[in-house]
Amino acid sequence: MKITVSMYVSLLVLMCVSAGQGVMAQDSTAIRREQSARIDSLSRVQQKKDLDNLSALKAEKNDTAEKAKEAQRVERDANDAAQESRTAYRSEKQAQKARKKADKQAKKAEHARRVSDANDDER
Repeated sequence: MKITVSMYVSLLVLMCVSAGQGVMAQDSTAIRREQSARIDSLSRVQQKKDLDNLSALKAEKNDTAEKAKEAQRVERDANDAAQESRTAYRSEKQAQKARKKADKQAKKAEHARRVSDANDDER
């Protein structure tokens, strides 16, 4: 009877030990799953941040490109306006020169007319 009781006790101890190891194995698997889930979650968060940063950088790049195009357009317009201004200045200068020449010719013609009229009066 003592042998039977001692066998039951040892069997009971052995079952507890083996059951404890199974529980430990299950616990470590659950811990690994939790850690894996946590790592996956952190990875997804990091990927989201990276995508957001990339999107922000792309938007900033597009804005910079648009500003550069606008600056080039403004510079082109300024150069065109400066060229038009130079052309207008030259044209005005030529017109003034032509008016001076016309005034000078008109004075010569007036002088010639007076001389001609004076010559006609003397005859």
